[in-house]
Amino acid sequence: MITRRTLIKQLAFASAGIALAPAFVGCSSKPSALYKNIAVTEDQDAILALISETIIPKTQTPGAADTSVHEFCVKMIDDCMSKTDQEKFLKGLEQFTKEVRDFASMNSADRIKFLAELNESKAEDDVNFFFKTIKGLTLRGYTSSEYFLTNVQGYKIIPGKFQGCVPLNNPS
Repeated sequence: MITRRTLIKQLAFASAGIALAPAFVGCSSKPSALYKNIAVTEDQDAILALISETIIPKTQTPGAADTSVHEFCVKMIDDCMSKTDQEKFLKGLEQFTKEVRDFASMNSADRIKFLAELNESKAEDDVNFFFKTIKGLTLRGYTSSEYFLTNVQGYKIIPGKFQGCVPLNNPS
């Protein structure tokens, strides 16, 4: 025998399921990062991760990909750059992916050589702006990551004990 209370509960669950069903229809297997000002595709995200990993590769320590530095870079570009610089960065990223279609298939030495040549380039085009920006943000992101600050640099929240009265040795 079903009571009125049980029937109302079941009706509430069914209507909630019907109301939420359209939200689940569009779900993909991998959620994409949401940014306010820029749109980065999965392929572009993979290229950014590969460039960051080429700049700071994995050795005995984790590399840039292990610390998700490329996500930091995109978030900084989305939040901190002007609209014109964001557009210039995205144009440079698009040109980079069009010109270097086989960047992902290159071996490590060829990628390093290619990025070194791009780094030495004095051109003022969008690709050069893109690379200089991603390089600088990769270095900043890695050196401010939790791994680097705790294991490499030995970051301390409190620098040490204060000693106010310490005699100074005068060399003269």
